[in-house]
Amino acid sequence: MTRIAKLHPIASDTVAIDFNPEGGHFDRVVFRSGGREISPLHRAPWREETLPADTPVALRNLAGDFFCAPFCAADLDGSPFHGWTSNGRWQAAGEAKDASGGSTIGFRLENPVMGASVTKEITLHPGHPVIYQHHVFTGGQGALPVGHHVMVRSSGGLTLSFSPKAFGITPEAPQEPDPERGRFALAYPQRFADLSRAKRADGTPIDLTRHPIDPRAEDVVFLVDEPGREFAWSAALCRSEGFLFFAIKDPKILTGTMLWMSNGGRFYEPWSSRHTGCLGIEELCSYGAEGHRASIASNPVSAAGYNTALELKPKGDVAIPYAFGATAMGPEWSKVADIQRKPQALRIIDVSGAMAEVPFDWDFLKSR
Repeated sequence: MTRIAKLHPIASDTVAIDFNPEGGHFDRVVFRSGGREISPLHRAPWREETLPADTPVALRNLAGDFFCAPFCAADLDGSPFHGWTSNGRWQAAGEAKDASGGSTIGFRLENPVMGASVTKEITLHPGHPVIYQHHVFTGGQGALPVGHHVMVRSSGGLTLSFSPKAFGITPEAPQEPDPERGRFALAYPQRFADLSRAKRADGTPIDLTRHPIDPRAEDVVFLVDEPGREFAWSAALCRSEGFLFFAIKDPKILTGTMLWMSNGGRFYEPWSSRHTGCLGIEELCSYGAEGHRASIASNPVSAAGYNTALELKPKGDVAIPYAFGATAMGPEWSKVADIQRKPQALRIIDVSGAMAEVPFDWDFLKSR
């Protein structure tokens, strides 16, 4: 039987979240922008179904955004896939107000992660169509791959843009190599410098800035952030529904972005070829989807000088800031060219020259 957790509502004038304390998933998210309500995030089709009792929480509750520590295979500490942060229970830990009228809701994970206690902080500001998050590890020891598992609906078609990336890769092997269990579209492994010129399995070029890429496939791509930037961004424009999803991070902490393209390419339960239109835009510090052991060992990304795991501090804190939001966009928008920092705002620029500014709190990126 599936145990239905009581959702915790968190809201401001521009954001409404149904937070699931079982696994820490954002079950539903609504942004209010341009006189509209925008629901840009994906939700698995089995969320209201009864699944086998041994179904992992992270799979059973698959929706919105959740935090993974370790990211993917937990092959060192014995925790479930994506770690206790996405499978354990989060307890409410109070609320704090600031002078601007914003509020921060705290949650504490019941399970330690490599000896560390973990706190989740969700902050909303009036007038900001943005969710600000911090995950804070206190104590603990060892290196840990981490990542945010945000999923955007791609069924209406998405056009992707990113701040500069050093390179992109696919793993050594696809997620679903057995044709009886699934199907993939891309070449594995491959390395590319231009996201618009990756390769399909048959060697022909494919533009990964347009989604979905295939009517029935399961694929992942890992993008490594160009070093030296103050902040990094990801953007997904849905022209058919007139909204833009965006995410902001510190690339010195979350050093890469994984694209999980899940569009009917898994045939077995509970996926059953019906998990479609999902694009994970997952900001992380990890060796892609290779798991804990591979991320802390020497690997092609770490050998190139990029961190693929964060080091915990036995007598200190490690804080991970991440923010995402959504805003209404007009029909003149076709693809984001840049996102710039302005005082208390993001300036978003389209390739057409159209511009929009979104209120934004840059202080959330500061060291804690």
